[in-house]
Order: sequence, then structure tokens, then C-alpha cells
Amino acid sequence: MVLVPSMRLLALTSFLVLAMVPRAEAQPGGRWLVVPTTSTADDAWLKPTALKLHAELSDRGIDAWSPADARRQFETAGSAPAAEVSDGDIQAWVDQSSQAIRNLAEGDYNTALERLKEAQELSRSAAEELNREHERAQRMLDTCLYMVRVLLDTGAVSRATTLAQECRQLVPRVEPTAYMHPPEVLEVLEQVDTSRAQKPRQLEVDSEPSGCPVRANGVMLGETPLALHDLFPGEYRVQVECEPGRRGRVHTADVTTGSTSVFVDLRFDRAVATQPVLHLRYGSSEEELEQRIADVEQISKAVPARAFVLVSKPSPEVLELELVSGTPLGQRGLARIKTGPQGPTRGDIALASRALLEGKCTDFTPSDPVPLLCEGEAVPAEPVAVPSDGWPAHRPPKGQFITGLTLASLGTVSLITGYALLLPLKSTAEDWLDDIDPDPNNQGFDITQEKWLNLNTGIIIAGAVGGAALVAAMPLVLPKRDKTPWLAWLSGGVGLGLAAFSIAWGVTADDKPATSCDSVSIDPMYPLEARTCITRSEQVNVAILTGATAAPLLTIPLVYLLRPSEKNIQPSVEVGRNRAYIGVSGEF
Repeated sequence: MVLVPSMRLLALTSFLVLAMVPRAEAQPGGRWLVVPTTSTADDAWLKPTALKLHAELSDRGIDAWSPADARRQFETAGSAPAAEVSDGDIQAWVDQSSQAIRNLAEGDYNTALERLKEAQELSRSAAEELNREHERAQRMLDTCLYMVRVLLDTGAVSRATTLAQECRQLVPRVEPTAYMHPPEVLEVLEQVDTSRAQKPRQLEVDSEPSGCPVRANGVMLGETPLALHDLFPGEYRVQVECEPGRRGRVHTADVTTGSTSVFVDLRFDRAVATQPVLHLRYGSSEEELEQRIADVEQISKAVPARAFVLVSKPSPEVLELELVSGTPLGQRGLARIKTGPQGPTRGDIALASRALLEGKCTDFTPSDPVPLLCEGEAVPAEPVAVPSDGWPAHRPPKGQFITGLTLASLGTVSLITGYALLLPLKSTAEDWLDDIDPDPNNQGFDITQEKWLNLNTGIIIAGAVGGAALVAAMPLVLPKRDKTPWLAWLSGGVGLGLAAFSIAWGVTADDKPATSCDSVSIDPMYPLEARTCITRSEQVNVAILTGATAAPLLTIPLVYLLRPSEKNIQPSVEVGRNRAYIGVSGEF
């Protein structure tokens, strides 16, 4: 198939432009973190509010932790909730272990190893729960040693020794059931016990208050302050539990050569939670107000941030957003907005975010916003500095803008290419008709027809790529405005006109020929069918290109209309006996 030069140029241009699309870069100066706080059982608003606020801050060029990333980071570097294991999971684990023993007795090592691997996976992921009871802890160690036996019996001695060390680390200070294992397994276990004594390691665990039971991988090892000297190297899931029946949060300790310390503040552990998002939960509103700033400082040790937005719900209808930053943390902005069971609207979130960024303290719950006195200040705070490197505040974030500009360039080049191909298409069509010859050996007819088909394909691709790229670019490059600019309305009007023309031009195009234009063999005595193909193709191509041009023009007013409004656009509905009325108030 012959590819015309213009198609090669379009493909090369598209590849080079897309290859240069930059990624949005994080703002310098540290990230922001949204931390909801509550003193009630109502938590339906936590996740929706955190997601909306993160999206709004990102739209304003703030590099903020996403709720999912913040949760994962805290659970990795801070603490995580204890693993939850159902009775069904435990029974399945027991069944796998029991069946593996039968497979071992029958000499079916492959099946036994597969079953033991499945059981071991649960052991690794939920050791702190499975090891809580001595019998289950002993069974976990035995199950692990069954795998050591399989490896020894199959000649994998080195792997067996390494696994025996993991068994000891997974279930500390528990001895196996002696009669369940052959002498060679117990001998390997004795060897790794001897090697442990040659490399002293220490895990120190303390807490506030002290005197609380300590568990490592679920096994009870003593009370705080506690120093453990006989642990194998590896990762331990440490829990300190002062309240009977309440599972402690899991603090991960990587024990290597030397000393490793873990300190647990039990009051903070009771307050912090990571489901459904990272947040703070208190027993009373008084405790919430008293402790949340100090607890946010604790969170910052695991989730580094230069500023925090504390989100609380002082009443069922009011949401309060407080911006704190600096070291030590101090208040820099405050906003109150209306909310509902599932959190506030995105428009209200936009209002509050702008107030916080400007360092203002404002109550937006009345019909007219009311200034508030910021805590500890006699005058409103100075606006919070947002790193921008001189980037205009009304523009989208720099990375988004550059990406949008690149897409807009690609779209413009593609559309221009599409329109430019109309002239060679017309010329090639005339050549095609001229090349029709009664001589069956004349190849000119096939060559010009192929060129004509390629040009048609190029126009369609150029129009589609151009329209799609420009539509995608509009939300990324259009500046922020409080209401829709008049130029956007003008653009929408022109787009409607072009769209109407495109539809009308396409609908009134000539009918399709009886045979497909890319496979027909034209009788040279009757070129009418070829002429029909050419005429219809010209009409359809114009319709495609004008439609592709109309799409981004229509997108411009839609971007402003669908962007979260900071003007509290409010819908209203009135239904009477004889009429119904729907209205929208605000600035457009």
C-alpha cells in the first residue's frame, strides 16, 4: 500500500510531539496533607471530603498527598491496623496444613509444597493474629518446618536453612512439636539457633504509659519497657496493648545487627486511624480540640508535609477547614462551609480552599460570608505562600498547562494537515479519472486509485486526531475565571454553527455507490461510479473536518460551566399544580 508523503509527515509529527509531552512536576517546598478529625461515630463524610479537597488543591497547583497514598505511607512508616482474619481463613489455613502432612506421608512432595506455600502466605500476612494463641503459634511454626522438610528431602539444603531462619523469625520464642519432625529438620533448626547467638541483635520496646504487654508477630514477649536480645534478623510486627480485648496498632521493626527501638504512644495509637482514609478520631470534642495539633505533628513524622488541612465537623451541617503550617505548627487560615451526610459540594470546597490559600478566616455558612478572627491573631493572617516560580495564579498548574499546550499544538497541526490534504485529494481524483484506460495492462489506474484512498484515510485520521487532541487540551490550558468569559460563549456559538453545518453537509452528501470505492474495478466506458465515489468523499471529508473543528470550540464554554464554581451556583426547583419551574442562580 502506498503511503503519501503527507501521511508520513503527520505520523512523524504525532510521534515527536507525544514523545515530548512532559509530566506534571511536584511543587517545590514539600507536600500538603489533608487530615480529617472527628469525635463522633459518623464517618460517611470522611472519604468523599478528603477526595474532593485533594482534587481542588491539585487543581490550584498544590502538591498534596492523595488519600490513598497518605494511608499507605502512614501504614508503612507509622503504624497499621492489625490484620483481620476470619474463622473461614483460619480453618482453610488449618486444612491446608493438615492435608500437606498427609501428602508428605504419601511421598507426594510437589502437592505438599504447593499446599504449604499457600498456608505460609497467610502466615506471613497475618502472623500477629494467628500467633495470639499458643496452639496456633505452634502450628504455624510446625507448618513452616514442614516446608523445611520438603526442601531437605528434595536436596535443597541451602534453601531449607534460609527457610528455617524465617520460621524462627516468624514465630519467636515458640518451640516446635518435637515428634512431628524428623531429626534432620531439628538438626537444621539447632544450627540456625547456634548461628543466631554469634550475631547479637536487640529490639527495645517502650510505651507511654509503660507496663503494657508487648507482642512481636502476635507472640506475647513481656511488658514495656522491654529489651529482646534473642531475635532472628527480619521484620517484626510489634503491638503494645494496654487495654484488654483491644488490638494494638502494628508498628513494623526491621531488626538487623545492633539495636532497634520502637516507642508507642498509646493515646495517639487510639486516636489515629487509616480506614477509610488517614484520620484522627477522639472520644470527645474537647479532646479533639486539645490534641489534634499535637497528633498532626506525630503524623508528620511518618507522612512528611509542610502544611496540613485539618477537616472537622463541629455540627452535622457545618464543615470546618483549618490550615496549619510551619514548625511548630501554627494556624494560618480557617473556613467554615455547609455540608451534608456525604460531605460538602465541590463548589463549597472551592470557596474554602481559596480562603485558606489567601490566609483568610471566613464563615461561608450564612448567605453572606462573615470574616472570622484567626486563632492567636488580632488581624487576618498573611496569604500562605504557594510555590509557583512566578507562574501566574490564574493558570492551571505548570505541568498541566505545558501538557495541554503540547496537545493543542498537536491538534492544530493535525487539523491544518487535514484541510491541506483536500487540495492534493482533488488533484489525485482527477488523475484517477484520467487514468481509466480500456487496456487491462495499464497499471496507472490502480496506482492513482491507491493514492486517492490513502489521502482519504489521511484526512480522516488528521481530523480525528486534531479534534480529540484539542478537546483534551482545553481543560488543561484554559485559565481560571470566576465566570464564563464572553469569548467562551462566542466560541461556543461558532462551534454550534460549524457543528450544524457539518451535520447538514454530511446528511445531504451523495448516496454511496453500489460497490465499495476501495475495491471496485471501474469499467472505463462508464466512469460514473468513480465520479460518485469522488464527489461523496469530498463532501464527507469536509463534514468530518468541520465537525472536528467544532468539537474544541464547543468544549471551551463547557469547561467553564463544568468547572467547580466558587460563586455557589445553586439550582432551584418549584413544582405547582399547573406548572413546574427549574432554575439555576449564580454567575456564569
